[in-house]
Amino acid sequence: MDLGSRLRDLRRRQKMTLEELAKRTGLTSSFLSQVERNITSPSVKSLREIATALNKKVGCFFEEERSRDFIFIKKDNRKRVVNDGLKSFYEVLASDLLGIRMEPSLLVLKTGGMMEKQPGSLDGEEFAFVLKGKVELLRGAEKFIMEKGDSIYFKGIKSYKIMNVGGNEANILWVVSS
Repeated sequence: MDLGSRLRDLRRRQKMTLEELAKRTGLTSSFLSQVERNITSPSVKSLREIATALNKKVGCFFEEERSRDFIFIKKDNRKRVVNDGLKSFYEVLASDLLGIRMEPSLLVLKTGGMMEKQPGSLDGEEFAFVLKGKVELLRGAEKFIMEKGDSIYFKGIKSYKIMNVGGNEANILWVVSS
């Protein structure tokens, strides 16, 4: 099942109209309709807002439904969510189809790339481990410079921004738990 069909199916299962989803996400119903029809692809930020509005994790849009107690994903089969404007993408490493409470992903920031989370788009705990590169993480008034091998853990719904401040691509293992 493709992203648009999965989104439409999840929305309809919750008996939610496009207008209701638009109000919950701050996105337009016409944009959401285009996503459901696979005319356009949502940004990482938009996909997270949609998932939050549906009380789901982003990974639920990408995995096939199976009745298993595990998920095995070959590295060449990971689903990728790209944001060309921010020079970033992330790959889903597991999904919530099994009812898991954590959502691991591989965040890739190209040179000059960034990603940000707005307040309220996710609740819970987050963990990041820098696999490669150098990044700057801004969380409220706090600023952290992180390099290969550094990690950070935090709770709460504060917004943050993470930027690649090195000369090469940065890879970060990012785990969100709700």
